Amino acid sequence: MIDESQYLMVRRPGADPERVALDPAKTFTMGRSQDNTIVLTDASVSRNHARIAFLDSAWWVEDAGSKNGTKVNTRRIEGRARLKPGDLVTLGNFQITFSAPATQGSARVADVASPATMRSVSVEEFESGTDTRSFGQGMAPERVGQFLRSIDRIGQALLAHRPLSELFQFIVELASDVLRADRVAILLRDGDSAELIAKAVKQHERAPGEIVVSRSIARATIEQKQAILTSDAQHDTRFKEQVSVIQQRIHSAMCAPLWHDGAVLGILYADNVAAPVPFEESDLRLLTLISHLAAVKIRETEQQEALEQDKRMREELKRAATLQQALLPTDPLQRGMMTVAGRNVPSFDVGGDYFDFLEGERGTMVVALGDVMGKGMGAALLMTHLHATVRAQVETDRTLMDVMGRLNRSIHHNVHGARFITLVLFEIDCATGKTTYVNGGHNPPYLLRADGTMETLSSGGLLLGVFPEAAYEEATLKLHAGDVLLVYSDGVTEARSPSPAEEEFGDERLLQFLRESKALPAPEIVEQLIQRVRTFSGEGQLADDVTVAVIRCD
Repeated sequence: MIDESQYLMVRRPGADPERVALDPAKTFTMGRSQDNTIVLTDASVSRNHARIAFLDSAWWVEDAGSKNGTKVNTRRIEGRARLKPGDLVTLGNFQITFSAPATQGSARVADVASPATMRSVSVEEFESGTDTRSFGQGMAPERVGQFLRSIDRIGQALLAHRPLSELFQFIVELASDVLRADRVAILLRDGDSAELIAKAVKQHERAPGEIVVSRSIARATIEQKQAILTSDAQHDTRFKEQVSVIQQRIHSAMCAPLWHDGAVLGILYADNVAAPVPFEESDLRLLTLISHLAAVKIRETEQQEALEQDKRMREELKRAATLQQALLPTDPLQRGMMTVAGRNVPSFDVGGDYFDFLEGERGTMVVALGDVMGKGMGAALLMTHLHATVRAQVETDRTLMDVMGRLNRSIHHNVHGARFITLVLFEIDCATGKTTYVNGGHNPPYLLRADGTMETLSSGGLLLGVFPEAAYEEATLKLHAGDVLLVYSDGVTEARSPSPAEEEFGDERLLQFLRESKALPAPEIVEQLIQRVRTFSGEGQLADDVTVAVIRCD
């Protein structure tokens, strides 16, 4: 069976990443030729570019004599290169991330005795703009060269983009390799709290056991923004009685803040349990640099992933908006004496307003308009549920009063009081004009009679979803030729003019508009009212969904 935890994440320009599970029994070839295991169709890639294989208990990548070469973490390889979790392999315009199970281990912060501090480095030394290469002064010549090469390597390695889940592991792998540390852990602050959560751990087999970081050391590292090098606890007589320290057999340890732009994200911890040579001040400075570059990269990656997530969400919302609008009527419905038209304009891509009209039994027309409290995807999903449920209930030939009661119980059962819906239902006999309605907490519709008389329709009951056993009552009226019935959401009357006035559109403006427009066909009344609200609100996004339905009797 293939170990699914070992895989390659292949990223092609303009396409979603592809995950390729690795099988130690197979060699994975990469290139432009269709004969390759991973086909990379681009002129920047050779026909047979590179291969990845499992040898000597490890995964290796080897260039196959390609024209443009193969890079691992931005460095072109010669021959074979061993892969570590998080390594980025670049072939032309393609990036492939190697992922494998990290060494088992855990890390936490606890109240244990702290080894004595031998050295400390303030991040202010780095923030002051000092040339980091000057930090090598005072070191032995061989250490200076190693120090400078490490700086270059770290900078190059952190240039490539990796998902956060892979970046954390790559950082501890890189720090362990560069510092020759037995154990490395990265711990980040949990939001605004002081708690530190381990994100990745690297441990060599020679250094088993849980990593326990002294809380006082971690606190000093974060609050004082200092990287700290501690002494050998086993040889310090002051700690002979501290069993928790002795059990860890720490020879030397370092803790540095993950600092960037004045903020500390967490800590990067490294220790040596079995190494014969303890860490030196140059190692501490190097860890401080790694921590800073890692923090910059973490913040950059978080922002990039947030942008990508936002982009995906916008795309999903656009698709959802298209589906949502497809549920709503697009054309007027005319039956007998009656014509009904409606339109919904969401304030965001998706909204919670709803309207529908459909033909009932025996020459009737059913009109519904509702408003789900709230905005966004949650309101849109509940609106979709409402749309389907109203249609299903109306088709049972139940009375509107019974339908409203059943809708109320269904909504309460689904949302448990977390959201509420206002809804008004009309059933109209298109031949006689006899109309029955139930108003469940919605803005009272206005009925403008042909003689200029205005009626407000409010009979019904509570908004839906509050009390599962709420009772509703229905009322009846009759529509005559020349009568206009206007149903609307609160996005109409609560629309506001631009600052500084910020007046509401209000009922008076709505009634005035209705009187002025009563002679127009139903579709024109709908469109002109929406345009009137848009003009009143000024440029920019509507503050709330706007939904209008007009029923005209001729």
